[in-house]
Amino acid sequence: MNNHNNKQKIAFIYHPDGPNTVRLNTMPFAINSVIFLANSGWKIDLYLWEKPDVNYTEIFSDNVTIKYINELPPSPLSRIRHLWLKLKFSGNRKYVCVFSVGQIGAYIASLIAQNNNCHFVYLNDEFPSYSRKGIWYKLERQAANKATMIVLPDSQRIPHLLEELNLSSSTPSVGLPNIPIVKPIFSKINWYKQLGIPQDSIPFLHAGSFGDWAQLPEILSSVPYWPEKAVLILHSRSPEGVENYRRELSHLDIPGKVFWSYNSLSEDDLHSLVKFCFGNFALYRNIGPNLEYVGLSSGKLMRSLACGCPVISSNLPSLSFVKEYKLGVMVNHPVEIPKAVEEIAFNKASYENRCLQFCNDIASFEKAWENFCQQFQQITQLNLMPSKIFTGDKYIIMNQPTKLQKLTRIKTPNFKLSPQLSPVEENEEIEELGSQSRG
Repeated sequence: MNNHNNKQKIAFIYHPDGPNTVRLNTMPFAINSVIFLANSGWKIDLYLWEKPDVNYTEIFSDNVTIKYINELPPSPLSRIRHLWLKLKFSGNRKYVCVFSVGQIGAYIASLIAQNNNCHFVYLNDEFPSYSRKGIWYKLERQAANKATMIVLPDSQRIPHLLEELNLSSSTPSVGLPNIPIVKPIFSKINWYKQLGIPQDSIPFLHAGSFGDWAQLPEILSSVPYWPEKAVLILHSRSPEGVENYRRELSHLDIPGKVFWSYNSLSEDDLHSLVKFCFGNFALYRNIGPNLEYVGLSSGKLMRSLACGCPVISSNLPSLSFVKEYKLGVMVNHPVEIPKAVEEIAFNKASYENRCLQFCNDIASFEKAWENFCQQFQQITQLNLMPSKIFTGDKYIIMNQPTKLQKLTRIKTPNFKLSPQLSPVEENEEIEELGSQSRG
């Protein structure tokens, strides 16, 4: 597909299952993709179905236009929502590429791609089997069949997803780790005072959704056998439903050892809390392939590692890197949790260094993004990183460093891009320069 000067924008459709619960800022591999595209100069129309509660203007640059979409109210018309969406997203909006998240998001993106004759990148965060098999299950399979490339938060998930979607094993697919961008300077908060925990305590954290699937009962039942100073912090982004769940587990509560936190925290403050703790729990019950193959898609686990905080994880094959790179302790049975707490409590510094090194060397989103862009360009001839020229074995940086981090500039005296080019025009010039360099 050739680039055209009148196609200068990218559409990003974010419609996961439960968009008001799984907001864009809670899914790192999705929001990072928007940030990296924007930092490469692309104009982006970002379609969101969540309530406008998050101030995304503090996160995105001015070339990201957010378009909040209101859902159809519950009525007989909601049964034909797919037809309403088809009508709403008809027409050519001059997009060169469309990205999507979620079953409904994939359906909408496939419509946009068809109407605009453009490329379609499908970001899959949950296996289709995780949702009920209804109209959207069928439409997701049809949409995925039209995708130019499929992106998952862990490449280990690719074979199973392709099998569920009934797609060929040769379908272009790549992994982007679900790891947040963590600022090097953490918010200075006195968490001892904020949470009311003893000053000499050794805090361990479970941050994320509450439920039996996250082994909360197993964790709580192990607390009496922890080292004397060790305490458990249970943090949820929202108090919704937490009080009822806490009441169900009241027989496992231990005053002075278990502390509940319902306050909504900014990303920076959440990272500060994670950094404050000695270890973070990433335990899962194997209730299906979505958790069996969780791997680098585990938000709580990847956030913990990115903050230099070791983890106590389930002994699942997809999480074997925890043991391989010594990022924490894997446990099979709840009886093993107290010993894991003790191990991390007395060796925090060494674990912290390995966690940070793993994120820089193995689970780097930036490196994975460059790999994705390289493969995408080889398939489509469209360069999503017009700030860099791919010469076959490396990228040559052509413009100012991104907002996320400073990049080392490589001197290229024979290469000069015209000023104030649109991303598409820059792509065309890069193709010409690239051919000159190869010549």
